[in-house]
Amino acid sequence: MTGMTAARLQQPDLVALVAAATAEVAPTWPLDRSIAVNPWWQQRDRSVEDVAAEQQAWFGISMLMPATPAREDYPDWAGSVAAVQDVNLRQNGARALPWLTEIKQQMSQFCALWVSYPEQVGQDQNISERMYKQWLSITRQDRGIQLLLNNSNVKRQLHALSTDYQELYQQALELPLNEAQWSVYLQVLLHDIYGWASVFAQRRWQRELQQQPHFNDELSQLLTIRLAWDLVCWHSVSAETRQQFERQWASYEQVKAEVKQLQAPMWQRQQQSELRYQQQLAAQLQRAPATGSAQPELQAVLCIDVRSEPMRRALEAQADSIQTLGFAGFFGLPVEYQISPGYSKPQLPGLLAPQWQVCQAEDADSQRKQIETWRSASWHRAHESPAGAYGWVEMSGLTKAWKLLKRSLTYKPQRRVANSAMNQQRWQITRDGQPAQASELAQLAANALNGMGLTEQFAARILLVGHSASTRNNPHAASLECGACGGQSGSANAQVLAQILNQHEVRAVLKEQHGIAIPEATEFLPALHDTTQQRLNLLTASDDEQLRDWLENANTQAQQEQVQRLPARQKKGKQESCAVQLQKRAGSWAEVRPEWGLARNAAIIFAPRTATRNCHFDARAFLHDYHADRDPEQKILTQLMTAPMVVAHWINMQYYASTVAPQQFGSGNKLLHNVVADGLGVFEGNGGDIRIGLSKQSLHDGRNWYHEPLRLTVVIAASQAAIDRVIAEQPVVRQLIENEWLYLWQWQPGQQLQPQQRSADGWQAVANTQHEMNSKEEARA
Repeated sequence: MTGMTAARLQQPDLVALVAAATAEVAPTWPLDRSIAVNPWWQQRDRSVEDVAAEQQAWFGISMLMPATPAREDYPDWAGSVAAVQDVNLRQNGARALPWLTEIKQQMSQFCALWVSYPEQVGQDQNISERMYKQWLSITRQDRGIQLLLNNSNVKRQLHALSTDYQELYQQALELPLNEAQWSVYLQVLLHDIYGWASVFAQRRWQRELQQQPHFNDELSQLLTIRLAWDLVCWHSVSAETRQQFERQWASYEQVKAEVKQLQAPMWQRQQQSELRYQQQLAAQLQRAPATGSAQPELQAVLCIDVRSEPMRRALEAQADSIQTLGFAGFFGLPVEYQISPGYSKPQLPGLLAPQWQVCQAEDADSQRKQIETWRSASWHRAHESPAGAYGWVEMSGLTKAWKLLKRSLTYKPQRRVANSAMNQQRWQITRDGQPAQASELAQLAANALNGMGLTEQFAARILLVGHSASTRNNPHAASLECGACGGQSGSANAQVLAQILNQHEVRAVLKEQHGIAIPEATEFLPALHDTTQQRLNLLTASDDEQLRDWLENANTQAQQEQVQRLPARQKKGKQESCAVQLQKRAGSWAEVRPEWGLARNAAIIFAPRTATRNCHFDARAFLHDYHADRDPEQKILTQLMTAPMVVAHWINMQYYASTVAPQQFGSGNKLLHNVVADGLGVFEGNGGDIRIGLSKQSLHDGRNWYHEPLRLTVVIAASQAAIDRVIAEQPVVRQLIENEWLYLWQWQPGQQLQPQQRSADGWQAVANTQHEMNSKEEARA
């Protein structure tokens, strides 16, 4: 195939292919709203093994660990013109800067300027090409690019690019690619600058969520810019490089087939690792006897987060009459917290849009704390870039030395602004400026109570436990907060729901219209679980001495377990309590591992807590209460399999991807991070693509990988017929299961039976699937 005979595309076709390519990019959220995302989410409609072959063959991205065969054992293939040129430069020993390095650097620096100074953009330009035109104007004036690339043709080719993106697409059609090749080629270009592509994908996601009909689609323009750079390269390289590019694309499907064959034994090893964990999980579930359900003396609702599991065990260990429940940490409240006029934070999963606004009247104390926190945050942000840090040192000299010393000695965690603004005032709940009515609040309450399975046998005291984290000098602090609350503390949600459920008017409507009768003596108490320090504290005053003792003893037990998981930091000969050790981790500005977050997550279980109370899941399982006998129409089951299950899968795959593909989907070394665009993301060093995902310190203990990348195992205590009904009605759920992005088990608590596993071929006993896997491995050996 030559450039003259290649199948040509008409302009509308290329426009559609650009739209299709950008739709393949998963979003990533800003640092202050950091939530986990599966970076391969948009490929869930295809087999995970097929996607893995494509990722390795065309983009050089591993989906398997250990990463062997080594990169050099795979077929040699480069997808973009710039990449082919760099291969030739290396072979010829040229001293010019690699094209891809310079392209990434130049595009990344431009993107950072673009998002930081949007007011500089010409408003008279068409919304669909503002970003492209601004880039073209700036790049044409950059005299350094031609020198760095050691190519005198670059400047001329930049000026030859059309200022109209549609005309640019027409120019690009001279590349010797057919329609199928174009589809992959455009994705190759996006993967060269995938960090920024993910940022702009989130901005697109947010605008679509807010139903904005017309917005500046930066993601499509980012791809246009990258395509323009490859056109510049195409017209600046030798005929030999062009021919090599053409030969590469003639074999792109063959390369994928070869990679898939090489990966087959690697998938066997991956499945064996998953099998080892699943065998332990199945053994626990089979041994777990269902405990009694006597009237509880205390109930506590905690987030399904894996970090809640040790605290739940610790709390239940204090008395048989203590019952804990698992529910998503935003407690089903679709709210945003208005911290101050003009400043609010969504307190719900990133998949959803807030419907209600909550706020508190400010008192003098909260105003003072808020101002102090803003000042502290401003000081911290000033040090997030090298220039800012050195500038402050130059200006402040010794005047800031005392503050730095004090912060080094006191180990006081840095509070986020939203937390510091809270006070003891009542919460105001509004929608579009109108106060919520009792009937509306009762509906919110009913949704929450039904979702958590708490509709009868109410204890006299019920804790609603949100969770948060304590860190210092940590741009990624939000990644340790409550993911169900959009990377925020769950404190506001816990307090708002407790206030709603304690209102007599709401309880009356709950009983009359929803059939939920809450005893008059029952009191809902908001609480907060600090996952870094493993402390559960009440957020309201209580004179219940027994309750305080229970909480203190539970904290001590959970803290002892937490310390055992973390890398040792206590000096020999120095004895400190576990509480003090964890406090120092939380408050140290030099600590790179204040806690492990959700590392080692591997399963989510939807079942009554009575069925798992005697299990020890070692902080590896999400636990969500579910009572199938109270859900005859599978309404709650549908919600669980389309919301918490999907969120847990996103978390699981973010940790998985950051481990197996740290160069593409991990943020690298924390010590080298510089915050970009006031918290949009981080550079590792002073440039390159923006880094997404988790840092190495969040996954590795300094010697070995702490996180084990396993696909999520979902366990549901419901009938196969009920689960199949949800799968049939929900395409996303079906894709995740049948394309093997996760494992799905059906479990019958208390019956000593093997769980059943659902695949594209139907149901099969877990023991049989494990036997088949072992047989295949033995045959291969």
